[in-house]
Amino acid sequence: MLEIVWHSLTRRWVQSLATVISVAVSVGMLFALYRLYAGASLGLDVGARRLGADLLVVPGNTPVEPETLLFTGAPANIYMRRELEQKIAKVPGVRRTSAQFFAQTLNETCCSLSGATRLVGFDPATDWSVQAWGTGLRDRVLQPNQIVVGAGVEGVAGNKAYILGQALQVVTVLQATGTSLDYSVLMPIDAVRALSRTIPYLRVLLGKGNDPADFISAVLVETDPRADKDAVAAAIERVGDVRVIKASDVLGSIKQQMKAVFFIMLGGGLLAALAAIVQLFARFSSLPWDRKGEWGLYRALGATRGDLKRLILGEAAILTGAGVAIGLLLGGVLGLLAHAWLQGQRAFPFIEASWSKTALAIVVTAAAFGLVALVAAWWPARQSGRIAPSSAMAMADID
Repeated sequence: MLEIVWHSLTRRWVQSLATVISVAVSVGMLFALYRLYAGASLGLDVGARRLGADLLVVPGNTPVEPETLLFTGAPANIYMRRELEQKIAKVPGVRRTSAQFFAQTLNETCCSLSGATRLVGFDPATDWSVQAWGTGLRDRVLQPNQIVVGAGVEGVAGNKAYILGQALQVVTVLQATGTSLDYSVLMPIDAVRALSRTIPYLRVLLGKGNDPADFISAVLVETDPRADKDAVAAAIERVGDVRVIKASDVLGSIKQQMKAVFFIMLGGGLLAALAAIVQLFARFSSLPWDRKGEWGLYRALGATRGDLKRLILGEAAILTGAGVAIGLLLGGVLGLLAHAWLQGQRAFPFIEASWSKTALAIVVTAAAFGLVALVAAWWPARQSGRIAPSSAMAMADID
C-alpha cells in the first residue's frame, strides 16, 4: 500500500510539492509567531516581576525612554543628588526606597567585557529586589571586588572579569530575565562609585569638584498596597526635578504595541494557513473525477473499498505530515534567528517559552492540520467506494 501511495504522489510530483510547500509555509509562519509572542510576553512579565518596584524615580532631564531604561540594558549615565532619596522616602504612600548608581564600562580596551556594559550599584543596606533574585546574596554581603553579572554579559572568564583595570570575582550569573539586567553588572553602590572616579567623562557629567558619593542615578520605590500609585507618583514629582516611571504603565503600553504588531503578523499567518487549507481541499476534491480510471482498475485487480480509502487517506497523511514537519522545522529556525536578533539589538525583552509549552504548540498545530487533511480527504475517500470496476475500461487515467 505504501508503495502505491508513494508512486501516486511522485507521479504527480508538482501538485504534491505545491501542497507540501503550502502547508509548510503556513505552519512555519504560525509556529514562529507563537514562539515570538510567547517569548516576548514571558520576557515582559518576568521583567516586571524582577524590577521589584512599583515606581522608578530618575532625574527629570533623563533623555532615555522609559522602556529603554527598564528593558533594553542601554548604558545610561544619569545622576541626581542623593538627598532626594530621603525626601522621596517621606512622601505619604511610600513604603520603602532603595537607591542605585549607574556607571558603564567603556569598551574592550579597558575591560574584558564585550562592548559598553551598564554597571548597576545597589545599596545592600536598603535593597530588597537584587537580593531576592536567588543570587545567593540574601545571606551574604558582596565585597568591593565581587560582582554579579547578567546572563547576557560576555567576556567573563571563569569566575573572573576585568573592569576598568580591576580584577573582580564573579559570585554568580543571573538567570535570563529578558530585561536590562541580562546586560548589566551588579555591584555594591560604593564599589561602583569608586570605579566611576577613574572615568574622566563621568567626572565631567557630575561636575567639577563633585564626588560620586553625593549622587545617585535612580530610586526604586515600593508603595503601600492601599496607596494610589498615581497620587504617590505625582507627589514624588513635586519633591524636585525628577521623573517617575510607573512600571505597570510602561509594561501595559509595550504589551499593547506588541499585540497590535502580532495581530497584523497573525493575520498574514492565518491567510497563509487558509491558502494551505484551500490547496488541500482543491487537491483532494478533484480526485473522484480525475482518478476514476485508476481507482476502477485497482478495484478490477481486487482492491477493496477499504483499500481505496486507505490509499486516499495515506496520501493526505503523507502530504500533510511532510508539510507540518518541514513547517515546524522552518518555524523553529525562524524563531531562533529572531531571538538572536532581539538579543543582539537589545530591543525587546525576550525569554524562550518552556519546552512543555512549545511541545504543546507543536501537538496542537500538528493535530489541527491533521484534522483539516482528514476532512479534506473524507469526501473523495467516501466517493472512491462507489467506483465500479467496469469504469476502468472507459477512463484514460490509469497508472
